[in-house]
Amino acid sequence: MVLLREARQQSDAVLIEVCQNGDSTGFDELVRRYKDRIYNVLYRFLGNREDARDLAQETFVRAYRGIGSFKGEAKVYTWLYSIAANLARNRLRDCARKGRNRGTSLEALEDAAPGYAEVAASTDRTPRTFAAAHEMDEALQRCLDELPEHYRLVFVLRTFDDLSYDEIAEAAGCPRGTVKSRLNKARLLLRERLEALDVL
Repeated sequence: MVLLREARQQSDAVLIEVCQNGDSTGFDELVRRYKDRIYNVLYRFLGNREDARDLAQETFVRAYRGIGSFKGEAKVYTWLYSIAANLARNRLRDCARKGRNRGTSLEALEDAAPGYAEVAASTDRTPRTFAAAHEMDEALQRCLDELPEHYRLVFVLRTFDDLSYDEIAEAAGCPRGTVKSRLNKARLLLRERLEALDVL
């Protein structure tokens, strides 16, 4: 049995091996390492904190159940992102089918919304600047919600989790070139939609 203190010093590959040998301490450490990153990606993708919490938990449940079949061909966090992305896509389809609104606020996306960071970071906390920042948040989330899933996924993984193109390609299950083109298209669509809303 691996002690928690020892687990924190182990690589992901060693922790997977520990899990596959029946010691859940290794998995506990993987959850500790990646729970916040998985939650943040899901929140940005779904735009809803409750759904993001639920699916983050479900991501780790499915990972635990599938740990025996993990062969190490992908990095652990990429494998977790793949599980999370599939769960998020399914949730979005369910929401669309049920007509459920998922919108909540979203933080700055300077590439898609030039000038937003200035409004959001303003130290001038008057009711007017607060209202402007809140309005921008809502507009950004609405525009992000309108993006097709395949554009939204690569945009969220790159912008909010700062994954490399190769890591996104692995998580999304598509070639690196496709990731780049989807990311560029997502940025273009967001900018166009924000301009149409007269937010930029």
